[in-house]
Amino acid sequence: MQRASQVACLLGLAALAACRGAPATPTLAPAIVAVYQTGSPAPVMDTPAAPATAAATSAPAATRGEPTATRAPVYGPDTYPAGINPLTGQAADPAQLDRMPIAVKVSNFPYAVRPQSGLALADLVFEHLAEAGLTRFTALYLQNDAVKVGSIRSARYIDTEIAPMFGAMLVTSGSSLGTMQHLRANPWFLGENVWRLVSEESSYVCPPLCRESPDDANTLFASTEALWAATADRAGDTRTAQSGFAFSAAALPGGTPAGEVLLDYSLAAHVAWRYATAPGSYTRWQEKDTSGELMAHVDALTNQPITASNVVVLFANHQNNFVPEDFRDGGNCGMEIQLWTIGPAKVFRDGQLYEGRWHRDATTSWRLRLEMNDGQVIPLRPGNTWLAVVGLTADAALNGATYTVTNKVLDTKRDCPVPPTETPTLTPEGYLDPNATLAAPVTPGP
Repeated sequence: MQRASQVACLLGLAALAACRGAPATPTLAPAIVAVYQTGSPAPVMDTPAAPATAAATSAPAATRGEPTATRAPVYGPDTYPAGINPLTGQAADPAQLDRMPIAVKVSNFPYAVRPQSGLALADLVFEHLAEAGLTRFTALYLQNDAVKVGSIRSARYIDTEIAPMFGAMLVTSGSSLGTMQHLRANPWFLGENVWRLVSEESSYVCPPLCRESPDDANTLFASTEALWAATADRAGDTRTAQSGFAFSAAALPGGTPAGEVLLDYSLAAHVAWRYATAPGSYTRWQEKDTSGELMAHVDALTNQPITASNVVVLFANHQNNFVPEDFRDGGNCGMEIQLWTIGPAKVFRDGQLYEGRWHRDATTSWRLRLEMNDGQVIPLRPGNTWLAVVGLTADAALNGATYTVTNKVLDTKRDCPVPPTETPTLTPEGYLDPNATLAAPVTPGP
């Protein structure tokens, strides 16, 4: 009964949050966010099919009925013209777009892993809580090559959603036993498809995964060129990249000025995105140490501050998955971030805030779509996008031109299974050392 009461409470909060700040629409029922209990299976998702190539859509830009003299083309959310990257809406070499996207798990803590390499060259980056209030990135690459990406760390439950969502291979250092089982149960990685999980744990070696120091878990790196080469025989030349995003260079009406986005993921993780009219992008800042003072986030590969054409805040239900991921301070479990069905979304582009929702279910072919609350698509500005995933019950408010999000961190310590032995260092319980379990490395092949 207590569990049922908690779920009912979450459903009530979800319904309120999904409609927060949006006017009621008489033609569409209020959005309801389905909340799944920990351990229950996520909705069954079909193995993604390659999107059809089509001419630029003739659908008008998101002008909500306001005529314009010349409409900028809108690409997506279902089809994209040849030569248009479905992850960025930008023109690119068709040969590049025929590659399978790469989703790389990149560390953000401890502070020693900063500055990371290659984040500035990613088409898309998801930032989410890993455990204990610390964040981690999943960076997707298609349009750009990066000679060094990392440091690469272990996967989390959310990667079971992100990689199939974009038709991408997933690159990690490894996974806890529970997370690995969760990944391997997904059709995208199931059985012979395990080659899409590029990891030391799944027997990939250098190249493509090269560790600079065997005694430091934060020194694993890869190049996108080596990753594509290592998987070329399996991936083939078929276009596999997909997304549910729409893109338009035209400024959108109906926005609210918001030149700064402040994200407090936890007491330890703080981020600011600050907009500059020229060149029309947001610069990323984050805490430099435990003082919380912010500094511009610089990419070690380009030696330039990290910027984004779009910043999107996704509010999604988080639940303790009771899978041990970190054994500091008595142990911390990971989380199931339920990035399916529907939930609130805030889209920032051109210095403006657009209120809406994210939508991902069978009706979107399990692709992530950004919509107004009446179902109309929200086009992103062509370019790279950073997506910040926070809890469904996070506090959020627009104060002047600053949008502030204060996340409510889920307790992943209570009832988390504690390892029966001393706290491991490089090989925590559940991690399988490939050198100890395999007689020889397996070379991916047809």
